[in-house]
Amino acid sequence: AADLEGTIWVFSMRDKRDCKVEHRFPSSATRAPLSLASVRGFVLVMERARSFTGKAEVTVLNMTHVGKSWDDPARDTSPVSWKRSSRPVRDWAVHRRYQEGDLLVTLSEDGMEIEIYELLMQVYQPPPADILGNFKLPVFAAAMVLVMGYQFVKQKGPYEGQDEAQG
Repeated sequence: AADLEGTIWVFSMRDKRDCKVEHRFPSSATRAPLSLASVRGFVLVMERARSFTGKAEVTVLNMTHVGKSWDDPARDTSPVSWKRSSRPVRDWAVHRRYQEGDLLVTLSEDGMEIEIYELLMQVYQPPPADILGNFKLPVFAAAMVLVMGYQFVKQKGPYEGQDEAQG
């Protein structure tokens, strides 16, 4: 959500009544009036017209800053991933695509031009945690010992058949 000054707030909601502020992006990152859209791991901010240039500006904020403590070194980097200025826009839209780059579409102020951008941004996702973790080797070693022990008990020992034949 964004307030009237252009500050972007991140909220978490539970049970439609319990609302908690998770993060507040720096107020200097954006200016009002603006509109927001989200793609995986990022927030797209469209500032319709900057007062001093008259241009529209798209700002992309990285959501990995959300939930980090104030002393976390990851917060030392800027949350702004990139910015792009363009002519004033009348409207814009974001189309999310599965396993492909998302699309950002802008309509010019006069309604005569459409610009389409493919967003090739990805958020680092750590590999899924291994269920067995560091227990793989001991589990497989114990399983091998059990299998070999079962085979040994089930069959006669290697020299037992020769002793009966000689006696």
